[in-house]
Amino acid sequence: MGVKIKATTSHIDPNLDLNRAKSFHLSIQVNLDEFSFAILNLHEQKYIALEHYDIINNSSYSNLAEQIDLIINKQKLLKQNFVSTSVGIAHTFNTITPKALYEKENGKDILSFNHILLQNEIETRDWIQAIQAFNSYFIPEELERCFDKHFKNILWKHNSSILIESLIHQFKLQEGERIYISIQNKSFDVTVLESKYLKFFNSFSYRAAEDLIYYLLFTFEQLQLNPNQTPLVISGEIEENSDVYKLLYKYIRNISFAKRNPNYNYSFVLDQIKEHFYYKLLNQHLCVS
Repeated sequence: MGVKIKATTSHIDPNLDLNRAKSFHLSIQVNLDEFSFAILNLHEQKYIALEHYDIINNSSYSNLAEQIDLIINKQKLLKQNFVSTSVGIAHTFNTITPKALYEKENGKDILSFNHILLQNEIETRDWIQAIQAFNSYFIPEELERCFDKHFKNILWKHNSSILIESLIHQFKLQEGERIYISIQNKSFDVTVLESKYLKFFNSFSYRAAEDLIYYLLFTFEQLQLNPNQTPLVISGEIEENSDVYKLLYKYIRNISFAKRNPNYNYSFVLDQIKEHFYYKLLNQHLCVS
């Protein structure tokens, strides 16, 4: 079967005025099997559009770039002259290094702890101010060329950088240790915060709900956290009737879903989307502004 595109979510404010695109910020989130974007009206600090596409049967970044090119060419919203554009790339090949230990000229060596850089991959890094650390990762050349063809002055971020910065910004006044999990289709991120301090971060791949709960409970055990007491906050496209949530609810006692960032406003059309969905996409601007 060939690669296919499937639009699964589309919420666009009927009052969106394309003539005002020069006051809009475009946030894009991409991984091998998904493409999402959100549009933020900077004057009103209000999200006015969000769309999500599944990229089905894809296994390469070259195919992904071709599909994204098709989406952008078909979607009029994405052909505007935005004042700024950012792209959050999601993969699990990244390495977080404290500022004191990081040397830019050794960026490829640092990344090689986690991933051997291929010829068509560009090593880069994010500066995460909240934890005074660098996050090393790669950008596929095919994706960089694709986005550069359509947008100017793109700001790239790794999704883990966006997640860590967003969580600390939103929950820094919370007392005690808390675990935050961000769930994607084939992977999930675990972040442990104690007020504004990052205690732990890691990403795990999983195939079944049982894999996810195993890695999560292992994290509880290694960090000597109590599943009956330590709060767990969930973000990502996960439903309460899913196998993953049912297992989480079975083993973890104090569960809640993440809320949207109160620093932004949201069009009424986004009321149709659960608040814990698209958490990283809707916080991306916070991390690039």
